Amino acid sequence: MNFADAVQGTPKIAECLKKGLQALGTNSNKVKIRVTRDLEGSVDIDSCLAKLYPNAPRWDYVFGYSEQVYYVEVHQGRTGEIDNVIAKLRWLKRWRKRASENLEDLEGRSTYHWVASGRVDSEFAKDDKYRRKLLKNRILGPDSLLRVDTVP
Repeated sequence: MNFADAVQGTPKIAECLKKGLQALGTNSNKVKIRVTRDLEGSVDIDSCLAKLYPNAPRWDYVFGYSEQVYYVEVHQGRTGEIDNVIAKLRWLKRWRKRASENLEDLEGRSTYHWVASGRVDSEFAKDDKYRRKLLKNRILGPDSLLRVDTVP
């Protein structure tokens, strides 16, 4: 199953599927992709689910590209925000298990990215404990830009 089919098979977000990176709005400039024709669509998870889960720590975006799925959280790049980003990921995974078997089935092709809304604290480069905590949760970043074609 491809990304667009998985989203369309998820009633709570199906209507939010947009072409390319349109769902990211102005944050689409934080994602760089070489072959845009391989984009499979995007969803603003945060906005789409805000009415259903108004108090939840909702994850921001997801998009499909070249048969991979990229979950993107645009958030302040401060060390003090690590626990907030991890909480958002945990919420996302719980929601996905309950509401989207189709997206859950694509977990093996999914990556999770923290893209900084501003500058990234220099402590991330100086102290590996921060990156280790993120990697333990499978979160890549924070980075000022997501270069999709360089993601392992």
